[in-house]
Amino acid sequence: METNPQTQRAFRQGVYLAVALAGAIGLTLQFTRAGIWMENRAFDERARWSARPEKADPRIVIIDIDNASFDELQDKLGRWPWPRQVWTEIVRYVSKGQPAAIVFDAAFTGEQKEAPQMDDDFARILQNSGKTVLGFSFLSTDVSGNQVLRQDASVYAAPGARFGFELPKTEWTPNLPLDKLASAAAGLGSINSTADDGGLIRREPIYFVYQGRAYPTLGARTVEVATPQDKEGWVAQRSWLGTNSLARGGTAVPVDSEGRVLLLWHGRANKPDNPGEIETYKRIPLWEVICSIYPEQCPNVEHKHPASEFQGKIVMVGASAAGSYEPRPTPLDKQPPGFFAHATLMDNLLNGVAMREAPAWLAAALILLMSLIGGAIQLNQSSFRAGVFLISGALILFFVSNVALFGTSHFVLPLVAPSIALALSYSGASTARYVTTGRELRQTRGVLERYVAPQLVKYVMANIEQMQLNGDKRELTILMSDVRNFTTMTEKSEPMELIALLDDYLSAMTEIIFKYNGIVDKFIGDGILAYWGAFTPEHNHAMEASQAALEMIEKVKELNAKWATEGKTPISIGIGVNTGTVIFGNLGKGKKTEFTVIGDPVNLAARLESLNKEMHTSIIVSEETRNRLGNQAQVRALGGVKVKGKTIETTVYELCGWGTAPASEAAKKEMTEVVK
Repeated sequence: METNPQTQRAFRQGVYLAVALAGAIGLTLQFTRAGIWMENRAFDERARWSARPEKADPRIVIIDIDNASFDELQDKLGRWPWPRQVWTEIVRYVSKGQPAAIVFDAAFTGEQKEAPQMDDDFARILQNSGKTVLGFSFLSTDVSGNQVLRQDASVYAAPGARFGFELPKTEWTPNLPLDKLASAAAGLGSINSTADDGGLIRREPIYFVYQGRAYPTLGARTVEVATPQDKEGWVAQRSWLGTNSLARGGTAVPVDSEGRVLLLWHGRANKPDNPGEIETYKRIPLWEVICSIYPEQCPNVEHKHPASEFQGKIVMVGASAAGSYEPRPTPLDKQPPGFFAHATLMDNLLNGVAMREAPAWLAAALILLMSLIGGAIQLNQSSFRAGVFLISGALILFFVSNVALFGTSHFVLPLVAPSIALALSYSGASTARYVTTGRELRQTRGVLERYVAPQLVKYVMANIEQMQLNGDKRELTILMSDVRNFTTMTEKSEPMELIALLDDYLSAMTEIIFKYNGIVDKFIGDGILAYWGAFTPEHNHAMEASQAALEMIEKVKELNAKWATEGKTPISIGIGVNTGTVIFGNLGKGKKTEFTVIGDPVNLAARLESLNKEMHTSIIVSEETRNRLGNQAQVRALGGVKVKGKTIETTVYELCGWGTAPASEAAKKEMTEVVK
């Protein structure tokens, strides 16, 4: 449907405004705390959906100080913390299997006062191993380890590292292991983590900066020890997208603007609950390793682990027993042990695979694009149902592709802000349509409801885009009816009686016209102008108009019988039906417009109606209408007549009935009596 140019202009301006506002809201949301909070929640959900434990690096093995180990070893080792001789034996035994690295998620800060020889033994075995990494932490209180760190920074700082961006800084004091242990270890790594909102670990730094030097985290230092062939330090790289990476040797891992890795979580930290489920990283209870070291003390233990089982592995010793660790929640777990985040960082660094977050410019471009899509859908599709289908399809397609990119390419596009921008843009554009072109449509519907059957109004409004309602040439069938001798009736009848009679008559005729999908153009006093085919060109509009005309005659007979019992004057009518090309639609300008049909076929229908009185008939149809009825109608040729306003004769027919059998003389006479 063509709408007023001013209305269309107002609608487009409204859509542009909606797109701009939706884009602005989406951008604001993306880069504010509320938006970041929502995006983090969306990240967590996608991380859970895309987790694949089978893809975790099998080289990472965890010796777990779990509840069972506490129970099994309590009688042998006493209360926690256990003597350092335990860790000495663990390192000695695992080293026999030639692991890639051994790492303790712990800081051995104090002396073993009851047995200082144990510290010397532990330091000696650390030195002999050459592959053991110890943890240290940055604390808010001053400790003596601060001096050790500053005096021997070359041991603990990152050699050869070059960064093109700011690293996470800390003003806290490092709490180092006992000096002899720190010096004997292959390296030290910070066990500190950086939590996002809600206290969840989503990102892990590779380095912390302390007093101008970069110090590796536990995961990063362990990878350095486990891959001695890559002697280069970590070097910053920048992709064409504008994202950062840290590269070492032949492996690069994406990092954010602060050098933190957005972790790719392969699975949950907890052990599988059901048989057949895959464990993310192999976890061996500590007590089973102790029993493997001292098999004679565990004669009934089946789960023993030879040292060769650790060949080429990164063996992490960490605690999961209740009360032995500080939970560090992740997107997949509420209370996982701290070693799980370190293990995940090691996995990501070893394989150069982590989540890569879209740069700010790409996120902004995506938000603006989604805003444009919402507006474009509304600009090009006015159907409410089709619009909802398209906008829902766009949202689903965006969601599926977003999750697919997350799970397969590990690329994190914003999800919440673009979706909101799309929905707001479409909603705003829909509002613009409602108050502009929608108002015009509602006005059109109001006009149609006055003249058209309800089912036809519904059809028209559902197909409004395919229709021209502002003046268009169409082939229609026109029906004109008139009450005979109405002027004489007005002189003999009381006004109120006449009005009541007309109300009954016009209502009954309108109902019949609606029944056959016709449109009542107007009432001209006692006359009716109606037409068919305007909105249903696929129908045989000549047939529908003719059937309506026949039923109108029958209805007049019923009304006359009713009025006779009421003492009212009976009426007779004449009907003219013609088919031809007319101008149809909203005609006129400004405040004075009319939804109507005009043209010579309309005039001819009026002339045919007036011929009924002269021909003593009730329904006269033109040759054009007759040709479209085929053998379905019973007609009688009336010959050629010269109609007022025509220079040549027009062939006309009397419509006598419906069906293939010829109309009886009695039926013809009965119809003619209505006219008389």
